[in-house]
Amino acid sequence: MLTVIITLLAGALLLAAWIASNVLQQLNKESAFSGPAASFENPINLDKVPTSSLFDEATKALSIVIPAYNEEFRLGSTLDETFSYLQRRRDQRGPYFTYEVIVVDDGSQDATVGCAAKFTRKHGVDALRTLRLPQNRGKGYAVRAGVLVARGQNILLMDADGATRVSDLERLESAAQDVMQQGKESLEPSGGSPPHQAFVLGSRAYLEESSKAKRTALRTFLMHGFHFLVALVVGRSIQDTQCGFKLFTRDAARRIFPNQRLQRWCFDVELVHLAQSLNASGCTIGLAGARVLCIPMAEVQVTWTEIPGSKLRVTSVISMALELVLVKVGYGTGAWPLHGHLDLQR
Repeated sequence: MLTVIITLLAGALLLAAWIASNVLQQLNKESAFSGPAASFENPINLDKVPTSSLFDEATKALSIVIPAYNEEFRLGSTLDETFSYLQRRRDQRGPYFTYEVIVVDDGSQDATVGCAAKFTRKHGVDALRTLRLPQNRGKGYAVRAGVLVARGQNILLMDADGATRVSDLERLESAAQDVMQQGKESLEPSGGSPPHQAFVLGSRAYLEESSKAKRTALRTFLMHGFHFLVALVVGRSIQDTQCGFKLFTRDAARRIFPNQRLQRWCFDVELVHLAQSLNASGCTIGLAGARVLCIPMAEVQVTWTEIPGSKLRVTSVISMALELVLVKVGYGTGAWPLHGHLDLQR
């Protein structure tokens, strides 16, 4: 019996050491922000297209950022639906509704880039730009790379599989206007200048009960475990952090994304944590115990359809749990300091 207990304790210590080692390694690896080694390429003449900066003035009403890794079979239908919607909306609203779609190729090994190039030839390089990362870095890295070169006043993140109906963007825009109006009203008594900031998350939480019957007991257990860890990091104010349909105003994106560290699974949770932690002025961070003016968030129900070909596996949950530990430890200990957007411009 004593031998069994000693063996279990030794195993637990080895596991704790392994976790601590991985946490420290990842904290150091992702501790500092670095810009993407990426470029736009015109598929017509293969010329390089100058990249813009999130810190420049907006020149489009809307940017849609689509991260893509080996998506040759799903990206085409998503871009078809997206451009049909954007063109209809421009017909309704007139020439002031300007837009761009940024496909971020995350080192794909299939014909993803070629698929995007067909739409660039059809709609023009100003309407669809493909940002090519030299190697696969993860969805979080691809999203950040795309947002940092976006030209839109509003920036929508959307998955390449088209699981969410793009027209639901209007629900998110309406919620963004509501939270900005609430922020304006809260500042009026003090005469403060209202920040044009909003972060709106599409939500599939309403589907959770109906999908239980389709999941195995193991997947249900892992899902509840993941939700528990998410709640430890960001609380329970947001029910669905992982839906790949999110809207940011440009001002909010400027404060959030340059601070983002995670490159793969749980960057969504990190974005929520950053919105909760960053001072709305973007210049200073509230001290412990001080009132922090968080970037306002809202969660909106969206139409979502499960698309075959998901890359998420049960084994990925382990990596996701580790990343949630990184967020808690990295920001909680100050290993990952938060910066205001003015600091990042210097």
